Amino acid sequence: MSTTTSGRGARALLDGLIQGGEAGAGRLAALVALVAAALFLAPIYQYSGNYDEGVYWQSLRAMAAGHTLFNSIFSSQPPYFLLSIYPFYRLFGQDITAARVGLAVFGLIGVISMYWLASQLSGHRVGLAAAALLAVQPYYLQQTHTLESDGPAVAISVLAVALTVAATRSAGVSRRWLAGLSGGALAWALLIKLFAVAALAPIVLLLLAPLFHMFQTGEGGVKRPDSARLRAGARATLPDLTWFAVGLLGAALVLLAPFTGSLGDLWAQVVTFHLSTGKGLASGLTNSFSPNDIALLVTAALAPIALLLALWRRAWLLTLALAWLAASAITVLRLNPFFGHYAALITPPLALTAALAPGLLAPLRQRPGMRWSFAAAVVALLALLVGLTAADVSSTSATLSRGISSNAQSQLAALNAFTTPGEVIVSDDQYAAAEAGHSVPPELVDTSYVRVSAGYLTAEQIERIIEQDHIRVVVLATNRLATTPGFMQWLPGRFALAARAGQGGVNGDGYQIYIRISSGAAA
Repeated sequence: MSTTTSGRGARALLDGLIQGGEAGAGRLAALVALVAAALFLAPIYQYSGNYDEGVYWQSLRAMAAGHTLFNSIFSSQPPYFLLSIYPFYRLFGQDITAARVGLAVFGLIGVISMYWLASQLSGHRVGLAAAALLAVQPYYLQQTHTLESDGPAVAISVLAVALTVAATRSAGVSRRWLAGLSGGALAWALLIKLFAVAALAPIVLLLLAPLFHMFQTGEGGVKRPDSARLRAGARATLPDLTWFAVGLLGAALVLLAPFTGSLGDLWAQVVTFHLSTGKGLASGLTNSFSPNDIALLVTAALAPIALLLALWRRAWLLTLALAWLAASAITVLRLNPFFGHYAALITPPLALTAALAPGLLAPLRQRPGMRWSFAAAVVALLALLVGLTAADVSSTSATLSRGISSNAQSQLAALNAFTTPGEVIVSDDQYAAAEAGHSVPPELVDTSYVRVSAGYLTAEQIERIIEQDHIRVVVLATNRLATTPGFMQWLPGRFALAARAGQGGVNGDGYQIYIRISSGAAA
């Protein structure tokens, strides 16, 4: 059988599955979901040593011990990141793997929501393409097995947009319920991570569609409507906007009700804290970029130009996707300091744009001189996506095959040698402490440079916590505690250096394990 015949046979099989109606499309969507689930779950057992994962793992341990967010547990993220992962953590074994199961579930919600969203906009083929592109996008893939808030927030924001599309394609009571549910989903996403606000761009455009329709001619052109038609369009949009706002505000009030007694602390840790770090670290924005981060952000930075071209060509669906991409890119670029995982916010609109663009721009191929340009653009886009995905898969595979390093093993062994099982310790490597079975004081789950530099953690606070909790062991595993002004002047008078382990750590000397000299020492 020739290659051409085989290619035609594969296309015929694909066409047959899709043209078989919802059942055929459902089978392919289920296949995409199964492959995505396998990709998301494969790395959940790996030892990452990731600092952020250590912070959130220790936060979950503190919650399981009865401590509360924003009261005793310092948390720089809105409450429903940890609260959304906590049921999985409790159900599947109370370790990092259990928490990552929750991340994989949210990742799958995002992929399924993307299929639903894109299918409603442009059919099952585009839905399958968008879902598959999202599932293999490196930044999205990374967030399905890394205990950070980005992945769940992005997944639920996709669900919010999908619900909005469903609302605009419904009528009566269903339309009102779906508009309200889309507002509720966005509230949930915002209370996981605030950068989900970028999803407002496509949601508002969708809800304002009746008003925009007043500016269109029957042939897809643009006209200037009279004032009566404009008022009619505005009245048509008002119920949808109202139900969306009711869902958004109502869900936010219900979700925040358990925190009415600590709203001041919540605001200080989630909002004021980040504003303070942005001012204090204005010079650190570009220092955290990796080549992959730059490649993705350059692509996203072109979104405003692509948006203008889509408006010029009156490609309305592409305009929707590009407006979402532009809003996401602007949101990410305004975050300071920048961390590579923030780029996960860009992945859903990028996947939707890539899935929609070939079909919507296909007529350009028929114009003289455009065929090769169109083909080159498609090849360039595919090369970018394949290259980024291959880099991520290669990195993940290397991590999985490497397992826990000998350096990490020696550090864990030293921790176990100088501590008792389950003992609460102070450490600036929260991941290793949790891996060794130790909790840290809930106020010190986060000892990041950002928190210290913003003035939200001082040596005086650390010293007070050590004394009031009768901490016996202090581990300096990174420079986070050692560089807190004043702490190293206080520590040696009360704690003796008992051991060093591994490489790295403070000044390259590895883990420094300090044991209390006298339990009765004064603060």
